Amino acid sequence: MKAFITGISGFVGYYLANKLVSEGYDVLGISRAEPKRKATGVEYILCDINDRGKMEKIITDSRPDHVYHLAGPAFIPLSYEKPNIAYGTIVDGTLNLYEIIRKHRLSCKVLYVGSADVYGHGDGTPLHEGSPIVPMNPYAGAKACAEIISKQFYHTYGIQIVSARPFNHTGPYQSVDFVCSNFAKQIALMEKNGESTLSVGNIEVERDFLDVRDVVDAYYLLMQCGTPGEVYNVCSGTCTSLKNIISWLFMNSSIQQHQIFVAPEKLRKVDAPVRVGNHDALVRDTRWFPKYKIKDTMHELLQYWRDNLEKLEK
Repeated sequence: MKAFITGISGFVGYYLANKLVSEGYDVLGISRAEPKRKATGVEYILCDINDRGKMEKIITDSRPDHVYHLAGPAFIPLSYEKPNIAYGTIVDGTLNLYEIIRKHRLSCKVLYVGSADVYGHGDGTPLHEGSPIVPMNPYAGAKACAEIISKQFYHTYGIQIVSARPFNHTGPYQSVDFVCSNFAKQIALMEKNGESTLSVGNIEVERDFLDVRDVVDAYYLLMQCGTPGEVYNVCSGTCTSLKNIISWLFMNSSIQQHQIFVAPEKLRKVDAPVRVGNHDALVRDTRWFPKYKIKDTMHELLQYWRDNLEKLEK
């Protein structure tokens, strides 16, 4: 079996590539930037998803059985400053991919990876796939548009597309643009430099966190068992406050006392107080269930940054 991953150089792409190799797939992936780390046994090609000619050649030459569509900017604050990039990559890139599949009548199955950000604030209760779509930022708007395109291409052209709405996920190798990794790196630096102040944004919020390895397991199972034309939340079904994330990180550190500083520049323009998902559909159709506890993931994430800081010094 052949698998094709768009956005393979991203945080999730690395873990997904490793997962697919372990399952016996021949894996090929594209990205605009050279990956910082590569999975063993995977073919990497530099390619912009909007480069129609190059994309067409790669896909028609490889003729994948499964396509995992991850490509697109993931850092929400950047989408406020450059909404054209969010829409151009996520919406136009998705349309470009599907048009190639349609034009060449490829029989591959596709997993479109959207975002739970499409739900907006919600009302604090577990969000299910039928909950209202209220995107509150350009990133979420672009993801919602691409999800609609996915459903339309399934109904109109019969392309076998399953859509995922992942909630927050984290783990080693995640960029410091994202909250858990940012906290972990800061605390690793605090240990190293004998400091005691952690700089944060709004830590009153509660989010539904998963370990990235549970997320890629869900993506793999959705490709095997997910119903084309349907959307699935990928989430734990439980809330974790950022205060708890910070507490778990400090529990695993050597720091005895610390202070919290709320940095105004880290406060988001729009920030839902609580966002938690319902994963009943995912569990029903795939028998997936999370294996990793976020408390343990925080221990691994902190250790990753300790090790990484040492490597950067060498």
